Amino acid sequence: MQERDKAKRIIDELLTYFFSNDIEEIRIGVDFTLEGFYISIQGKTEQEPDNLLYLLELLNTPRDLSIESYYDELLGITHHEEEDYHLLGLMIDEAEISFDAPLFEIKVFRKK
Repeated sequence: MQERDKAKRIIDELLTYFFSNDIEEIRIGVDFTLEGFYISIQGKTEQEPDNLLYLLELLNTPRDLSIESYYDELLGITHHEEEDYHLLGLMIDEAEISFDAPLFEIKVFRKK
């Protein structure tokens, strides 16, 4: 059950990003496997969100298990600064972002 809670928190953060960038027609996929879980979230926008490469860099911050419970609590904040996505990066192992107008997609993977 703990992995489902982590997935829920990650999805919540990604939805916050999509909503704050006016991305519409959002679809979310979650796949739990023996190795971990995959999340894919996609939506439509005509304009590439600002600082896309910076977001990818933040999401690919190396995962740090030693402070997992700390950043797990921090992800509940409601107001986000761009740098706060660094916390999300600490929870995941891999992230990919693609934009081919109008389709925008973020894929993340978290190992067990």
